[in-house]
Amino acid sequence: MKAKQIVIFLLVMATALSTTSCHKWQVKRKQRRDLRQMEKKKREQQKEAEDKYQEAVKQHASHQSKSAKKQMKQNYKKAERHNYHKKEFFLKRWFGGKNKRSRTAPDNS
Repeated sequence: MKAKQIVIFLLVMATALSTTSCHKWQVKRKQRRDLRQMEKKKREQQKEAEDKYQEAVKQHASHQSKSAKKQMKQNYKKAERHNYHKKEFFLKRWFGGKNKRSRTAPDNS
């Protein structure tokens, strides 16, 4: 009789433990699925926002004159170069006289 009770007790405990661990696995799986869905939704929203921004930039550029578009393009390239810490093309730096300062001796009189 004692052995029969022990076997029944072990079977009950094994079932209880297996159901709780199974439940935990299902919860983790659901959390991962929800997290993936949230990340996917966030990526889609970012893509939509980027598309809207690019559309607005195109529309803004279409309202500008030809010279303004050219100046905007130059400023964009200059800002991009500055933001990524790139130097100007070496020939421009060597032979471009626009940005050079004249070195004159101070007048000591």
